Amino acid sequence: MIRPAEYHCNNILSVASRLCLCVTLLLVSRMSLAEGGAFGNDTRWSFSFILGAHVSKTDDLNNGLNNSPLIGDAVILIREGGDGSGAPGEDTDVNETAELPFRFNNPLPDDQAATLAGVEFAWHPNDRHAFYIGVNAWERTAINKTTGNLPLQQFFVNNVVDGKRTGTLSFTEYQIGWRYSFVRKPKYRVYSSLSIHEVFDIDYQEKWVFLFVESPIEDLVGVRRDMFMDSQTASLFMGGIGLGAEWFIRDWLSLGFEGKYMITESDFTLGDIKERDDFVDGDQINRDGLPYRRMSNGRLGYLHIHRGR
Repeated sequence: MIRPAEYHCNNILSVASRLCLCVTLLLVSRMSLAEGGAFGNDTRWSFSFILGAHVSKTDDLNNGLNNSPLIGDAVILIREGGDGSGAPGEDTDVNETAELPFRFNNPLPDDQAATLAGVEFAWHPNDRHAFYIGVNAWERTAINKTTGNLPLQQFFVNNVVDGKRTGTLSFTEYQIGWRYSFVRKPKYRVYSSLSIHEVFDIDYQEKWVFLFVESPIEDLVGVRRDMFMDSQTASLFMGGIGLGAEWFIRDWLSLGFEGKYMITESDFTLGDIKERDDFVDGDQINRDGLPYRRMSNGRLGYLHIHRGR
């Protein structure tokens, strides 16, 4: 028994926490401007390249959609017709076929970390405070390859395919924040940070590739069938708190390390689903259990198999 289930990703931040974070950033900015006056030689601008790793908490994606199989039924050749000889009234020229179910498993690995890259501009009104704005991009790709059997043009068990499944989750984000250096030495400093993030252009793509490497039908060897799905959502507001350190190699060059924990008050659900494939009617295969599906409300759903039934 199968049923489609909605895809969503859960991260919780209370409304009170969100408001507190925004007000704190506003007050700190105002205090720095008010108490500093003219900052003299301590005022400076900086430009930074950012390269790091971001770990996303997407449990429904990792535990749900990534484990969803492809299932369906297909017209399978049971017995091939002969040359017309046989008992009187027996039509042996007609192939005997039956509709049989199939299932193709190709789960994606549970990888949650991927590279985050971006740029950042910062204004340092004095040696304690820094206010920054930046833009980052993140993309995580999970790939799995397997070999199995897929029915096509009335053959099943004798069809051997190399299957490749690729799932890519990506987003872009703007961030604005404040850093406070509570340890300041000539060669290094240690700081804390508060930031707000607007995560947008959240996109998930999935591609299945089936390459036939063995088949009783010679023309099927080397044939490829693809399935592709793309889904998106608009934006997500997040808050971040971090701790970092900066080491000065030169007066104009430094190397920094920062760890940050980001939280949000909202779930996001993928929608705007686009699907396409290159299966044809002559393949005689019905893929009624796709790993993904557009739900009645327009959201992305995944195929969930009830165990023990």
